Amino acid sequence: MVQYLIRLDDLCPTNNLKKWERFFHLFDLYDIKPIIAVIPDNQDPKLNACGDFNPYYWPMVRHLQKKGYVIGMHGFEHRYQIRNSGLFKINNRSEFAGLPLYVQEQKVKAAVAIFKREGIQTPLFIAPAHTFDRNTIKALDKHSDVLIISDGLLHSPYIRFGFGWVPVQLSEAVSKTKDTWTFNYHPETCTDEVFERLEKFIAENHQHFVSLSQLTFKDYTLTDFAREYYRIYLRLLKTVVKDLLSRFGVYKLAR
Repeated sequence: MVQYLIRLDDLCPTNNLKKWERFFHLFDLYDIKPIIAVIPDNQDPKLNACGDFNPYYWPMVRHLQKKGYVIGMHGFEHRYQIRNSGLFKINNRSEFAGLPLYVQEQKVKAAVAIFKREGIQTPLFIAPAHTFDRNTIKALDKHSDVLIISDGLLHSPYIRFGFGWVPVQLSEAVSKTKDTWTFNYHPETCTDEVFERLEKFIAENHQHFVSLSQLTFKDYTLTDFAREYYRIYLRLLKTVVKDLLSRFGVYKLAR
């Protein structure tokens, strides 16, 4: 049996709402309950330049929560402060990974305070750029009500370090035959072509989409550890090879 989830990243007060509303309309049409990565206090210059400030931002987030959308804590300020690739080695920039525990605790406490002030429940943590470390997990455990982390490279949800983990494997919808797959979209940069492919995919596969509450989590095993780190280092190897080929002009010519 295959299960699909969908996650939208970077909801903040300066979004281009038209780009987001087409996703919301599509999800509501098929009764899909997505994961929404909400930035508590956005300080990312790129996202601040996307649209006009929305004075009704927090009422909108509360409305999404009321509809059954899962609101995830997307870091604190979405501002990269350090070059560190964290647990999964996906990106070499982070708001959390590599910072001292007390700094990460301050970030988590500040984010929790904002959501509490606005009446938003956040059972899920979503690290900007997929980069966080063990100190991030310790800070979440101590200062938040987060139960689930939206990240990882396995094919099914699992339990590790006292949290449920929902792997995020794909940046666009792809047909699968088994396991649980999360499709991760960024509405601000999603092209019309990519969105049209998602529309078609959901129309044909909407019966396989599930909500967070429907997932079953298994214990993390040594075999899972081996599989996950194999995928991490295979990804790193591909990046290194691609970089070397680019430096010598081979990759550019091959494209």
